[in-house]
Amino acid sequence: MMETNILYDVVGFQCLDQIDHQTNDLYLTRCGIQKCSPNYCWGPKLRPQYHMHFILDGNGYFEIDHHIYHLRKGQIFLIPPNTTSRYYADGQDPWTYAFISFQGNKSAQYMEQAGFAHSPYVRDCAADPEEYAAIVREMLKTHQLTITNELKRVSLLFSLFSMLTSSYHASDSSYIQKHHDYLPETYFEHALQYIHFNYSKNIHIQDIADYIGITRSYLFYIFNKKLQMSPQKYLLNYRMEKAKTLLSSTDTFIKDIARHVGYEDSLAFSKMFRNATGCSPSDYRKQKTGFSENK
Repeated sequence: MMETNILYDVVGFQCLDQIDHQTNDLYLTRCGIQKCSPNYCWGPKLRPQYHMHFILDGNGYFEIDHHIYHLRKGQIFLIPPNTTSRYYADGQDPWTYAFISFQGNKSAQYMEQAGFAHSPYVRDCAADPEEYAAIVREMLKTHQLTITNELKRVSLLFSLFSMLTSSYHASDSSYIQKHHDYLPETYFEHALQYIHFNYSKNIHIQDIADYIGITRSYLFYIFNKKLQMSPQKYLLNYRMEKAKTLLSSTDTFIKDIARHVGYEDSLAFSKMFRNATGCSPSDYRKQKTGFSENK
């Protein structure tokens, strides 16, 4: 076995599984960047933590679960806890990789969300591998054992998992059509909040769907299930209720009320108001206040 050229000293990270962690959901135990000599080999061994490698350059081989994977730059391989594996660098073009070891109560859940559900050991980076390496380099700067650095390591680890998850979703064009991370009620409440904050702007239903990260069709499904109406109908009703309040409680010009509830064209607003209430804005104001104003 030939010696490995370690680009960064990671000795200080070997004891991170022994410290009092600030979160039990996910925490770092080791990290580093390693440039391997030809045919350098690790294992066969097992570890109690998850161990993930991001291949930055070169080629190598990964043996796990009776399979041998020939891997190259731009790929990731994952060793689950307590799983025997072996990996070794190519003899002609040995790999360089960044690596992290981690544990936590939600590790398995995050692994699934990051694209290791159907292919539990290997996936593509789906991004420049140097982006992952940059986060690992920042982790390496937090070698001093302080609470501040522990929090920084947690933050960086979650940033790395955010990158893993987003890159996986971006590489799977059908992901958003077939999978939703949260309950329908969560998306529904998020959509309502967006409407309530933005009804005065020229927003469209697609804007709402894009903002909360679901398809237009799924947004329609949620609103029909919760309110028995479309999101467009809800937006219209919400605007009309706001207009009613302004018409009955202020002397604001109708053209200004129209703009306030999202209509630059006051004639279009008046038409929508009549369709919704059965009377014009000026007639509604007169009914409620005894005064009329048609500007």
